[in-house]
Amino acid sequence: MDYEGIKGLAKHHKQAFGRIVKCEMYQLEEGKILALTRMHDDYHDMNLAILLDGSYRIEEIGGKMDRIPYPCCEEKPLAMLSNLNGISVLERGGLKKVKERIPRNAGCSHVYEMIESTFRAIFVGSYSIVDRNWNGVLSLDLEENRQLGLASPILADTCYAFNRASADAEILQRSRRKVEEAKKKMEAIEAVKGRK
Repeated sequence: MDYEGIKGLAKHHKQAFGRIVKCEMYQLEEGKILALTRMHDDYHDMNLAILLDGSYRIEEIGGKMDRIPYPCCEEKPLAMLSNLNGISVLERGGLKKVKERIPRNAGCSHVYEMIESTFRAIFVGSYSIVDRNWNGVLSLDLEENRQLGLASPILADTCYAFNRASADAEILQRSRRKVEEAKKKMEAIEAVKGRK
C-alpha cells in the first residue's frame, strides 16, 4: 500500500491520540540563536527554550509544563535542564551527551523528544541561517548546495541526500569557487561601508 492507502485506513474511525511538536528558530544579535519548541498532545502542553552561542553551544535552556499527567513530572526534569549547558548541538554525539547528563530515570521522555526535535531543527535551520548571511552575493543551485553539504563533516553520511557515494568533485569545485568569489564580493562591500 502507498501513503494514501495506509492513511485511508483512518477514515470513519475516531482518533485515539494526537501529538504536535513545533520547533522555531530565531537569529539574534551577536550571532546567537534562539530555538523554541512546543509539544502539545492529549496529555501534555510543554515548552522548551534553548539559547545558543555563535558556535551552537547551549548557553541557556529552560522549560515550562502547562499541562502534564502527574504533578511530579514538573519537578526534577525541568531542574535538570541546566545540566545541558555547554553541549554543542551540531557535534555528533550531542544527543548522547544529553542522555549522559540527564539519566533516564531522572528525566522525562517527552522532554527528551522535544530536545531531539529541537536539535534536528537547529541542524537543518542552521544552514538556512548561514545562507541568508550572504546578502544576495552567492547564488548556488540545489546540486551545488548539496555537494557543499556532502563536503561538510557535520552533514556527510547523515542521510540519503548526503551519502558520500553521491559526491561529485567537479560540482564541489565549482561550488567552492562560487563561495570564494562571494567572499571577495562581501569583503569589497564591507570595505566600502568602512569608508563611509
